[in-house]
Amino acid sequence: MANVYLIPIRIALITFLGVAWICTIPYMLMQYKKYGAISIYRVVIVFSFAFYVLCAYYLVILPLPNPETLKPLVSIFNHMQLIPFKFVYQFAAYTKLHLTDIHTYLPALKQSVFIQPFFNLLLTVPFGFYLGYYFKKSIKETVLYTFLLSVFFEITQLTALYGVYPRPYRLFDVDDLMLNTLGGLVGFEVYKHILFFLPSREKIDKSAMKKSESVGVVRRLFAFGADFYIVSFVSSIIARFARISGLPALLLFHLLLFLYCVLLQIAFKQTIGQKLTRLKLRIEGGEYKAIFVRNTVLILALFSLNLLNFIIKTAEMNLPYIIALQIIVTLILFDALMSLRKGKRLFHDRISKTEYISARGNS
Repeated sequence: MANVYLIPIRIALITFLGVAWICTIPYMLMQYKKYGAISIYRVVIVFSFAFYVLCAYYLVILPLPNPETLKPLVSIFNHMQLIPFKFVYQFAAYTKLHLTDIHTYLPALKQSVFIQPFFNLLLTVPFGFYLGYYFKKSIKETVLYTFLLSVFFEITQLTALYGVYPRPYRLFDVDDLMLNTLGGLVGFEVYKHILFFLPSREKIDKSAMKKSESVGVVRRLFAFGADFYIVSFVSSIIARFARISGLPALLLFHLLLFLYCVLLQIAFKQTIGQKLTRLKLRIEGGEYKAIFVRNTVLILALFSLNLLNFIIKTAEMNLPYIIALQIIVTLILFDALMSLRKGKRLFHDRISKTEYISARGNS
């Protein structure tokens, strides 16, 4: 019986890892755009909710049957249980429980007439908890949304995964609708009684807003990473149509990155990546000169890193040139690491007399 529930959870975990891999960066960019910072609490809550939904869905549809073993459909009503509280009658008829005999309690809990209704109730308890705690839904909304979720599950079963199978392989059960809805209500009540131990949604939002006032390394990396991939995409298209590769393609990319950063920072004060993460430059002195110097130094440093990687792969330069480039790259990385460790500005910010500051409330 345990494998019936463990196998779907294992599959949900594998699916969740794939979904998380795809969605993490877009989700974090959305959080930077909205709050100006990443809250670990929020990440844990949202991603755990996504994992729960996957688990619940797989518990409903798995294990999948062999289509060849399914008999032809006679009537859809043969796969529907429309008598309310039938689980109560079945429990009373088949349970081993005798209230006066304590030795029958544990065997009764292991019977399917108890386990199945209990797990149908338990299935949506987390859903009600999340709706009340994080999504701030009322008790009426929680009951409604939980009921609609249960209807979705039952229709998925009744339609045999929406026509994937020739006939339903699980029963549409009105008792499941009631138990699932009750489970959501239980989850809502649980959240109200343990809220004292959890940070409230308001506290999470306030903490993120306060955190956004400072500019951390991860935030800067996300900003630059977004710009990097935008330019990479454009550069790859141009390189394909122009039929260039190797060193010319590498030069093209860095030239486009330089123009992209300089033109957007002059015209709009922010690149797209900086806009998404709510960052802007604070400039000491001449604006145009500082932007030009900052991006020149940054792109040259990045080009040195990429060029070193390129020539090691292609061996197109002699050893002395490689050693000289390695020294330059090592110095750049060392300076960057020491600056980050001490909380100072990076080399291109120091040279250009610029600094990243939070743009929250200004975008």
